[in-house]
Amino acid sequence: MAAANKPKKVITITSKADFEKVVAEAGNKHVLVEFFAAWCGPCAIIGPKLEEFAQEYEDCLLIVKIDVDDNEDLAEEYNVSSMPSFLIIKNKITLEQFVGSNSELVQRTLKKFCRADEKNATDAGGSKPGNKIANMLKVVAPTKLATTSNQADTGKSAAVPDNKK
Repeated sequence: MAAANKPKKVITITSKADFEKVVAEAGNKHVLVEFFAAWCGPCAIIGPKLEEFAQEYEDCLLIVKIDVDDNEDLAEEYNVSSMPSFLIIKNKITLEQFVGSNSELVQRTLKKFCRADEKNATDAGGSKPGNKIANMLKVVAPTKLATTSNQADTGKSAAVPDNKK
């Protein structure tokens, strides 16, 4: 029951100006963008999972959703033709784009980008207190952390070559 009382973490974007502000203020965090429509059944199914992911990954990313019917200019700018469509943006650059309500694909993608952030923090000498596994690996086997976290991810989402700003 307590989960139902948690504040919503997914940010609903209502205009292009809102979107640009959120992306600019995200700083070094990744932004997962979901393009959805109110009439889209698969969008409604994945919505609750996005709230869970927003809670789980709040230290490394923001999740926003954009209604394509209310924000046609953004949907057109990012070549959205199917819903739900997702983008991963960091520093105003689109890093990845994929389509569909596969929550496992979304989570794998989030893990891939958040893991890269954690590795960069560890390589720089820092660590996140909330990341118990990474901290344990650092204490137990600091030389193995770099080799185990450099293994290729087998996610099937495709990289997006164009850099949207």
